[in-house]
Amino acid sequence: MSTIDYIYRFDPNSTEDKYLPPDSDSARKALEDGNRVYASWIESCRNHDPSQPCPEFLLPWHGLALDSEHPPRQAPFAVVLGCADARAPIEMVFGQASNDLFVVRVAGNVLADVCVGSIEYALSALADSVKCVVVLGHLGCGAVTETVNAYLHPADYTVKIQSFGIRSIVEKIFTPVKLADDAIHRIWGPDAARHHSYHKSLIDVAVCVNAAQAALDIRMEVRRVGKRDLGVLYGVFNLVTHQVSMPANPHLPASDMKINLAVAPQGAASVNRLAERMAEILRPRARTTQRAGEKPRQESA
Repeated sequence: MSTIDYIYRFDPNSTEDKYLPPDSDSARKALEDGNRVYASWIESCRNHDPSQPCPEFLLPWHGLALDSEHPPRQAPFAVVLGCADARAPIEMVFGQASNDLFVVRVAGNVLADVCVGSIEYALSALADSVKCVVVLGHLGCGAVTETVNAYLHPADYTVKIQSFGIRSIVEKIFTPVKLADDAIHRIWGPDAARHHSYHKSLIDVAVCVNAAQAALDIRMEVRRVGKRDLGVLYGVFNLVTHQVSMPANPHLPASDMKINLAVAPQGAASVNRLAERMAEILRPRARTTQRAGEKPRQESA
């Protein structure tokens, strides 16, 4: 089996300065392009034809200091609030290297007080370089799944989740789960919970709503402190395709065209519209099945 390299490369002879996106749009593009590189590397590892030359995926590394006594000045171009899930390494997901991202990670990418403090620190102390803030959720999130289970079976909540720390995370995700469930019932109908795909769909919708709600809260805080030129974005990482997108459709195959970060919602109505859009994407479709000699009949997907 051939080796397919994903290389962080530092050139000591390079005279180029570290690239710093000049504005939020450029920062967004850098993150999306970086995710395309990472997802393409994963895809090539899965499907590479051994008869063909092995591709290389090169990422420039400008974070190393030749001066052994003085570290480089901290200059990330983006702040990212992500989940602590070990399968979603933020720098790799966005194809970035050392000193590119200021990363805050916590289970469920919840906007806890210490997370808000860390983001506020970055926006203040690193204001010269930071161009955007990103909230990154991921499909299959364990914290969101735990919250969905607690929401659906509240009688078991305090019995199964006795840790105050874990409850503090779950309770912050309850509202996104409720918004997701309300949207599913509006779009699917009153019998939505009876469908076999309801539980998984509720988790997927809640993951997206949870990221959107955190982005909305950060957007409000960013506007409060007067940083109106700072972009606030959000997206969801697919653990199978390794692509970041919004809305996140778990049923679609990998495609470069899918990769995108969305602008943070402007209010509660925007979050509800996203929830309904996701519910529509995941809504069970009727499909036609037919046996030999039978008339077509409708069967629930």
